[in-house]
Amino acid sequence: THTHTHTTSSKHHQSNVTLDVLLLHSPTHAHTRQHMKLIHATTALLSTLSSRLTSTTATFTTTRRRTSRTTTSSTLATFTNLPPSFLTRHHSIPPLSLRTSSSSSSYTMSSSSSSSSTNNNNPKKCIYLDYNGTTPIDKRVLEAMMPYFTHHFGNPSSSHYYGLAPKEAVARARSSILSLLYDTKKEEELERLHNGIIFTGCGTEADNLAIHLALQANPTTTSKPHIVTSNVEHPAITQYLQSLESQGVISVSYVPVNKEGIVPAQDMIQAIQPNTILVTLMLANNESGALQPIQQVSQYCQTQNILFHTDAAQAVGKVSVSFTTTDDDNSSYSSSFSIGENNAVVTTQGIGNAIDMMTIVGHKIGAPKGIACLYIAPNCFTNKKKVLPKHYMLLGGGQEYGKRAGTENVPYIVGLGTAADLLMQQTTLEEEEGGGGGEVVPQWQKNAKHMYTLKSRLYSNLVQALGSDIVRDNGPSSPCHKLPNTLSVGFRNVQSGDLLRNIEMDVACSAGSAFSGGGGAFR
Repeated sequence: THTHTHTTSSKHHQSNVTLDVLLLHSPTHAHTRQHMKLIHATTALLSTLSSRLTSTTATFTTTRRRTSRTTTSSTLATFTNLPPSFLTRHHSIPPLSLRTSSSSSSYTMSSSSSSSSTNNNNPKKCIYLDYNGTTPIDKRVLEAMMPYFTHHFGNPSSSHYYGLAPKEAVARARSSILSLLYDTKKEEELERLHNGIIFTGCGTEADNLAIHLALQANPTTTSKPHIVTSNVEHPAITQYLQSLESQGVISVSYVPVNKEGIVPAQDMIQAIQPNTILVTLMLANNESGALQPIQQVSQYCQTQNILFHTDAAQAVGKVSVSFTTTDDDNSSYSSSFSIGENNAVVTTQGIGNAIDMMTIVGHKIGAPKGIACLYIAPNCFTNKKKVLPKHYMLLGGGQEYGKRAGTENVPYIVGLGTAADLLMQQTTLEEEEGGGGGEVVPQWQKNAKHMYTLKSRLYSNLVQALGSDIVRDNGPSSPCHKLPNTLSVGFRNVQSGDLLRNIEMDVACSAGSAFSGGGGAFR
């Protein structure tokens, strides 16, 4: 049977493998012959997932990288020992090796060679396919960062000349991040919200800080504080909660997801107790791509004066994170539109205005590792009759409005702000055959359309090559309820560990995402 990864808990692990789709494209998105050859070659290579061991799940996620001239799209993996039956069934697809080259790159794949061996006369290119783990820095982001390593090196807390440019750059970055969340384009309105952005060293720190602040805001509860979360959260949430549990500080309810990887909103609400101080629920899951019902849950928390936090690390740049409201309270992601090839579904509905805290991570959107932020809604503690937190996690200087001590990492903050700006740049969708296109949209929506198109083509090729009885599409059945770049696929009777060992020198992928450790256990 196929793996049902979304119903597993931390006590019953099943194997999965994450393969992320590398997409190279020019602004014109031209689909060249090489583009299709690479896609078909992937299908051929994946056919070596023969029925041998136990079941596995592969998660494919797509991303974008610009090239200056040509356009190629690749989803590459190397698997050894292609079965002879495949050679006769798919004689038109190169079954043993693939070598492509363009003006910007060259790939060499061979299924007949050992994955751990190297040939100095014909060196291999290891293909990076783990974009849900991390993304490369966008060149434009890097260019924006460089002056703050060299010319504008001053401390933004300094009152003299050398502190002015860094201080202004940090302020601009706050506005850029807030533009992801608020529809207003008025700088003065965004400036009033600046103290709601706390820059941190990573997403883990931001997640930990959200939990810490919830505890600080509820110091006088008559019983042990209670927190509600799901059973598929990032370890930055679960391990911190488990540590507090082991110390007897809190009690926690871990609400399981359903067979589609979505935690039912009503189950989250029913888990709330009179002593609940925080509900924390990720916006999007990195492995299944499932979008969680944070709008419904956060709205209920608002009526109960309970703080709500969401980790949006995987969602930013792929779906809307705008604090817009909808008349339909039953579906956080009911608004979407179909554009482009395969009727690409892009979720444009916002997440509502009841979010108290949100984690945003730089290296998921083309900014460097080592920078993230925690957004805190204005007056969220006082509005919910909480104590205003006074003791933050890092104490020292008065940086970040006294909420996170330590000299600001100005170049990296600039990088995060620039990445946000690039996502929100206005662009025009290409005209499509038969009509459609031409709309002016934020760049992230255009990106999402292209990623969805690639994901759909990949799944179709997998099913065509391997058969619908071998390939299963996991995760939510509705495109409106999952990330446009993530395809979770189950292959019958294939174990992820063996698969990864066969391809580790050719394709950079992982069993699960990078944070799950290497064993491939789905939480």
